[in-house]
Amino acid sequence: MTIQAEDYYPYLKAAIAEAKAAGLDAAATELEDKAFAAYTTSSELLGEHGLAIRQFLDSGGAAVPAGVKANLDRCLAEIRKVWP
Repeated sequence: MTIQAEDYYPYLKAAIAEAKAAGLDAAATELEDKAFAAYTTSSELLGEHGLAIRQFLDSGGAAVPAGVKANLDRCLAEIRKVWP
């Protein structure tokens, strides 16, 4: 059985836009830069996305709006399907 992740980019884009609108510009821009960089392999991309999202959530703490956290949690759920 093949396990596939759903396309989580719409949630990632929405989370970044909402975070910027909430005043988390620097952290959201850093996440955006890492999220839309070029990677050599899909494994590298998934690993880097997971790390970048977790770093954003950890650094933002309680300042991260609920909608942003929900969208990023959806991204992480998809990433975890195929990447530890």
